[in-house]
Amino acid sequence: MNLEMKVEIVSDNFLREFPVKDNRESLVSIVGIHPRIIVRPWKKTYWGMNRYNYLVRESVAKMLVKVVKSLPQNIELEVIDGYRPAEIQRKMFYAGIKIWQKRHPQWSKDKVRVQLQKYLANPESYTYHSTGGVVDVTLYDEKGQLEMGKDRHTYSKRINGTAKKNRIMLINAMENAGFVNYPLEWWHWCYGESLWAHVKGKKHAIYGTIPLKDLKKFL
Repeated sequence: MNLEMKVEIVSDNFLREFPVKDNRESLVSIVGIHPRIIVRPWKKTYWGMNRYNYLVRESVAKMLVKVVKSLPQNIELEVIDGYRPAEIQRKMFYAGIKIWQKRHPQWSKDKVRVQLQKYLANPESYTYHSTGGVVDVTLYDEKGQLEMGKDRHTYSKRINGTAKKNRIMLINAMENAGFVNYPLEWWHWCYGESLWAHVKGKKHAIYGTIPLKDLKKFL
């Protein structure tokens, strides 16, 4: 069983400049939309992010139900994160810079920023989750979270057979529902925003960034 790269890696700067015509679709809660879709409260609030991470665009919510219905009956889909305001992403990123500067005092400020961006989106670039069209997900069964492998890259060859099998199950379910993966993170799936639009050959994205000041207009 093989994992094959299906999605090209594009820069956040490219996605930031990608045309957007937001269709103004509402954000909805995914809490309780299906008995096998899990949404757990965050143990840490991260500047109030737990007030928003259960929100996604309406079409995304319907697609998640489609995903879980396509999975075996003993498998649950956990949505770890949904909508994340860019304002919170900014606080997370600059707090991360301070932490990494202490962790790597020999690194320059530029190197700290470059390395951190591999793990946390730079809010001055493209912020996927702030569109409401992105979810971070994983799979569970009655024993707990399925083994997905430690390597972050979706199509990694450095994971064991069990992890490959589970990743393929997740990939097939998400892709068949219409999502596009961000290939540097196996858990990160997009619909409607700029990465999805680029991969699908669309002229423009249908979801743009929703700032906190405009949130009520989408609820």
